[in-house]
Amino acid sequence: MPSGRCALPDAARGTGAAHAVGTLLRGWRKRALLTQEQLAEKAGLNVRTVRRLENGGLWQPRSRSVLLLAQALELGGEEREQLAAAARGLPVAGTGEVAARPIVPRQLPAGLAALAGRERELAVVEDAHRARTALVVAIDGMAGTGKTALAVHAAHRLAPGFPDGQLYVDLHGHGAAPVEPGEALARMVRALGVPAEEIPDHDEDRAAFYRSVLSERRVLIVLDDAAGEDQVKPLLPAGPGCRVIVTGRGRLSGLGDTRAVSLDVLPAPAAVALFAEVAGHERAAGASPGELEEVAARCGWLPLAVRIAAERLRARPTWSVRDLLKRLAGDRLAELAAGGHDVAAALDRSYDRLPAELRRAYRLLGARAGDGADDGADDSANLDSRTAAALLGTSAPHAERLLERLLDAHLLRESAPGRYRFHDLVRDHASRSSRVA
Repeated sequence: MPSGRCALPDAARGTGAAHAVGTLLRGWRKRALLTQEQLAEKAGLNVRTVRRLENGGLWQPRSRSVLLLAQALELGGEEREQLAAAARGLPVAGTGEVAARPIVPRQLPAGLAALAGRERELAVVEDAHRARTALVVAIDGMAGTGKTALAVHAAHRLAPGFPDGQLYVDLHGHGAAPVEPGEALARMVRALGVPAEEIPDHDEDRAAFYRSVLSERRVLIVLDDAAGEDQVKPLLPAGPGCRVIVTGRGRLSGLGDTRAVSLDVLPAPAAVALFAEVAGHERAAGASPGELEEVAARCGWLPLAVRIAAERLRARPTWSVRDLLKRLAGDRLAELAAGGHDVAAALDRSYDRLPAELRRAYRLLGARAGDGADDGADDSANLDSRTAAALLGTSAPHAERLLERLLDAHLLRESAPGRYRFHDLVRDHASRSSRVA
């Protein structure tokens, strides 16, 4: 007999969890006008399992067996809770039995107290989930725009509407080893209280089991840093009470019932306010408003870059804002690194995820943009499919497709229909990539 499941020596002693489960199952089976054999067939279980459960012969039945029986008996939400509670040894009305509360995961990481300049996007995320207008809110944007900060902040504000818990998984989509969907499913199902030995081995079975576990629950799921739609699709619940927030650098347009939220750089006042908050208002107080805005501008208004610049100023008591500006006038990517934060490294991860053809296009376009930047011109603003075709040695239609794919990866921006440009920091990175390739 498997470990953790032992037959009771005497059914008359069944005043514990096994007796409670048996009492409930027997009553609901008779109400459904089913024999034990019919219930077993409908649930896809061995009839011996049903008999032993009804007779109090199994202690702590498998979560999967309980779920299948609940579905076969067409139990409502309250009755499913009763059966789940009895299986765990919790108090159940009418049975006189007692035990532990079901697990309610609260996995959200700590969030920011406020999000400067993201009020509109925050309202979109909250409204979509509170109004139940979309199963998924997909937040996309270039590296460093604050996608995770927005997702986590919104999730904390939405959490009271999801009493059965909040799940959080960092999918490491732009890391060295993205999380496989099967592993993510196993983690989430374990967090919902299912023992590891009861989780199916096959990924498709895991996904189906995960959806079954969530079918009667109200859970908010945050999937951070997705590599793409294939990584996310198996992790989507089907129950009406669950909602998902997913973040990714590329646009996630193939997830079905989805509301997309694209993050751009910060508006100037918000970027300056973020810099002053992180650096410390006393450090920023000696600088003029123009100097503070120039720092934010040299950071490309990018939240990650602004935070790093502010952290560097705060960590160097002898520096003034003017000293920081002088440093940012040179190799910005080299300066925008502090502790575990690094703009160049974040862009490297976006670049490394590209297919070989797109990496080549990025480098060649970056070389041209870098040449323009050297003489003070921003020629990257004039990039179109004909110019790109000449640089890449391909046809204009194919060049257009490559530009669109770089746009979807948030490594290009569209300045007007059919015209593209690099963000300042991405231009620096693309130009540097072209020199080291």
